Amino acid sequence: MPSSMRWLATVIRIAIGPVLIGALTLPLHSPRASTDLALVLGLVLLAAIHSAYWWDPWRRKPQHAAAALGAMVVINLVLLNLLGLAQPLLWLYPALVAGAGLRAPAALVAIALTALAAAAPLALEGGIVHPIGPMDPADALGPSHSVLLSIILAGLGMSAVRQLIAVNADLHETRAELADLAVAADRERLARELHDLLARTLSLIAVKAELASRLSARGDAAAEELLDVQRLARQAVRDVRQAVTGSFAPSFRAELAAAAAALDTAGIEAKLDVDPAQMDAAHETTIAWAVREAITNVVKHSGAKTCWITIRAVAGATTLDVEDDGRSPGEAIFGIGLNGLADRVQTLGGTLRVERREQYGFRLRVQLGSLASASPKGVHAA
Repeated sequence: MPSSMRWLATVIRIAIGPVLIGALTLPLHSPRASTDLALVLGLVLLAAIHSAYWWDPWRRKPQHAAAALGAMVVINLVLLNLLGLAQPLLWLYPALVAGAGLRAPAALVAIALTALAAAAPLALEGGIVHPIGPMDPADALGPSHSVLLSIILAGLGMSAVRQLIAVNADLHETRAELADLAVAADRERLARELHDLLARTLSLIAVKAELASRLSARGDAAAEELLDVQRLARQAVRDVRQAVTGSFAPSFRAELAAAAAALDTAGIEAKLDVDPAQMDAAHETTIAWAVREAITNVVKHSGAKTCWITIRAVAGATTLDVEDDGRSPGEAIFGIGLNGLADRVQTLGGTLRVERREQYGFRLRVQLGSLASASPKGVHAA
């Protein structure tokens, strides 16, 4: 239960206190009888059960409410019917417990029975059940009706409060779950973008550093390669900053140029067949991410000599094919990069297929738009 609702139990303990105090004063204003001690003990026991239950009622199980309700009913029957205590509002105590602790429909049944137990003796005493003569309507709505109405309203009101508290607790839990999901989604986004942004840059840094090391070993000038390493490192820092702020959106044409440069650095011949004139603007960012991821994998893993990049965009449909003639170790393994790309592609309702070519190498194909609609949605690996 939210801590903000704990005050309600305190209010109930205080608000209903005058009923019990009034009942305790009744023996003082009447002639002494042998039952006075039993009346006081019964009222003290009722007060103890009431205080114990309402100390932390919202966390209690229905079994606890049923036990407290049963004990209060027995005490009230003894006090009111056997010992003759004239305080029918004591039935408010079990009615409140029934409303607060029992689940519907058990709560409704318990409240109704409690109200009847309180009002029935008054109705019998007032002659409402078996009237001797004609009864005025005003007499029919006498003490029994007031007690009945008070107990029913108190019990139903407490039942409504319990349901409100349960809904409020569910809302708090849902809000916490949504916050956790939002944090997890942001972490996933950041991990995906850091991988997509840095994998290729760090791969090129490694290639450049290796090349500079070889040139230095031969006595050749490696200054140009080292300058490229510095440039790439600075670019990586900028990419990380943009990824953290969520402001990075790759440019399709910039990624094509970077892909050609990366392939050239790795000693892989790039063959581009690109016709993006009719490319849907909504596809450009996803195609740019796909080019980046595909070229990163070619540079890092393929050992290829040639890489073909083909893009076709016609009537709202876009297809990207990236193929290489490198080694083909087996089925494609979807790591962070390909899984992240798959999420981007599926967001646009497209398809991603990664498969071995007939003779050698791998092919990555992304289809967006109407061409994707004609193909099975999702991710395919072969």
